[in-house]
Amino acid sequence: MVKKNKKLVIFDVDGVLLDNTMGGFKEILVILGKRKQVQILDREYQKRKYQGPWGLEELAKLYKDFSKDKLNKLALEYCSKNLMKGAKEVIDELKNKNYMIGALSTNSQFIMQTLTDLLGLDFSYGTELEYKHNKATGKIYKKVDRYTKAEILKEKIKQFSLHKTDIIVVGDSVTDLPMAELAGLFIAFNPKERIVKECGDVIIQKKDLKGILQYINS
Repeated sequence: MVKKNKKLVIFDVDGVLLDNTMGGFKEILVILGKRKQVQILDREYQKRKYQGPWGLEELAKLYKDFSKDKLNKLALEYCSKNLMKGAKEVIDELKNKNYMIGALSTNSQFIMQTLTDLLGLDFSYGTELEYKHNKATGKIYKKVDRYTKAEILKEKIKQFSLHKTDIIVVGDSVTDLPMAELAGLFIAFNPKERIVKECGDVIIQKKDLKGILQYINS
């Protein structure tokens, strides 16, 4: 059981804990042979992302009929191969300093659970696919989008009696900004969007998470 009154570091996943391009939810579909469909969806998402959430339901449809066991196996292979440089070392160091560590992402829960196990996270939340008879139905059981991430963080703040100054968010995308507003420190890690750079209290351009440690008090 996690104790109250610690400080909390929240990590985004794609581009932060994972060194990837389109994101794990999409890239595992590419591994599953859905490259063309994913590229079409990604182009549309890039057009729409500043207007609000879009595309999770469309991605879920492409997972139809794949087994949960197969997805969990692919997630382990994918996450092990694509961990961001310094991720394990940074999380170990922060846990040694008594920080709680969480990850919030629109990513699939099978990726989030894999990262929780690999990195020793205190908690993680992502989009949960619906399954029947151990196979994905093509529908979403529980969606996590940019606004849901902020709502989950609010719940954690209340649960652990935290103040804004106790919260650090590490993110790289416009989808991290709603939860970044709740943090005392927002570290923009290798951001590619100008709006994210403008919102960051700290900007780190190098793909090495060890760079965040100097900005986090012990």
